[in-house]
Amino acid sequence: MIKTEEEDPVVQEIPVFLSQALAQNLYIYQYPVRPANRDWKDVKVVNACVKPRNKMVRLEVGLDTYSDRYCSSKGEQIALNTDGQQESSWHIKEKDKSQYFKHGVMDKIVYESSAPGTETQHYAVAILQDKELHCTPIQGIIQMRPSYSYYDKQDKRKTDKNKADSEDEEKEPEAQQVTVKFARQETEVSKKAKEKSYETIAQRINEEPWFDALWKSSETDHAELERLKLFSATSSDGSALTVRAKEYVRALVPAPPEDEADIAPTKRPSPHEQIKEILMRAKLMTFNDLRSLVRTEEGPLTPAALLSALSGAACCVRGLWAARSADLYTRALPVPARLLCAARDHVLYLFTQHSYIDRRKVAAAVRLPPAEVLEIIRSVAKFNPNTGWELIIPPDLAFEAKYPEVVQRQNLYWEARQRMFNEMLIGENIPKRQRKKSQRDSVSSDTMMSPKPRCNSVTEEESDKKRHKNKSATGSGKRTRNTSSSSVQDAT
Repeated sequence: MIKTEEEDPVVQEIPVFLSQALAQNLYIYQYPVRPANRDWKDVKVVNACVKPRNKMVRLEVGLDTYSDRYCSSKGEQIALNTDGQQESSWHIKEKDKSQYFKHGVMDKIVYESSAPGTETQHYAVAILQDKELHCTPIQGIIQMRPSYSYYDKQDKRKTDKNKADSEDEEKEPEAQQVTVKFARQETEVSKKAKEKSYETIAQRINEEPWFDALWKSSETDHAELERLKLFSATSSDGSALTVRAKEYVRALVPAPPEDEADIAPTKRPSPHEQIKEILMRAKLMTFNDLRSLVRTEEGPLTPAALLSALSGAACCVRGLWAARSADLYTRALPVPARLLCAARDHVLYLFTQHSYIDRRKVAAAVRLPPAEVLEIIRSVAKFNPNTGWELIIPPDLAFEAKYPEVVQRQNLYWEARQRMFNEMLIGENIPKRQRKKSQRDSVSSDTMMSPKPRCNSVTEEESDKKRHKNKSATGSGKRTRNTSSSSVQDAT
């Protein structure tokens, strides 16, 4: 049940103020959970350090070594394993600064910060006082966790001790194989990826030194002065509540720069381009729906103007308008674009002849992968379990009755597309005839165009040669054939 304003009245209105005094230096500290009887206010911080560049904090919290719950022998053993055997403080004038536990006993716990994965740009600290809510943005959230780095120091001491013992033993140096590696030239992409890697971030954190910081308890006057900065300096009668509506909106949404304001607004696309863009997204639309969407600077198009624009930008199927296949398949695809266009045109042609189509018959006709055929059919049709695939929206019978000449022209267009589809299939089925290579000697074009003139006259020298040739042929016993002077001339 929806509550009305009378059932859910406003109980109280509280003004909200934004304070920026500590916005650049305010952090929220999250400490480990402690028992209810041991509050963090009673904790004694003996030292504090920060890494300002990496926004890390280190706190050394002192332990009560005289408490009944503190095991002295265990504390001394941990200090001995960490720093080794220590001499008494009165035997040395200056203490070793490298010692983790200065007093020869584990008398502190170290907490180091880690950044949480949550983004903190939209977080703020709020204080409610005197029916006013004061908010201050924060820079981040710091989670304090116990640090057990003294265990690493223990392992290092053991390693150094074993190394020193091995060096004392006299051993001949053994020959070792040296592998030389050449650094590859890094690209800009690899450099950026390397900067974000864990090894680079850890190295950057380790390279930054710790800086000593001043710790102030929450009960001191200094802490009280800092808490006062959480309150906004603007009173309840502040200027934020007295500005006008237009000025308030302008403050939220600033005016564009002068160079952007001078830029002329983008020109409205032509009706032809609008129709293409709309039909590519909508797949199928009625004439009335298109008329309500396509507009010009003067307003909506007239029916005649819209029909003129549709004739060159779309095709009609049962009174519905769809984008042309050539405009849809313009990118490089695994299947050639001409085959996809022919298959889609074949599907649309079938819908002009039948109310329902069979996907298996279409796949057998277009000879494309089943996935491509299904995608083409789904772009213009939906599946009906009782009948088969039908158009996404019902045919527009009113448009067909009102504009029969447009429907007739579109039917002629589909018949032409179907003939092209059939010719394409026939061309793929029947192999092309190859012309046999002629066995005759090729004749140059000069010989065919300008044959030599025939000459019937024979000289005396040629006749003597002829008689001599015939005698030699008869002498050898071979039968010769008499040739006329004209044939001799042709042969020469």
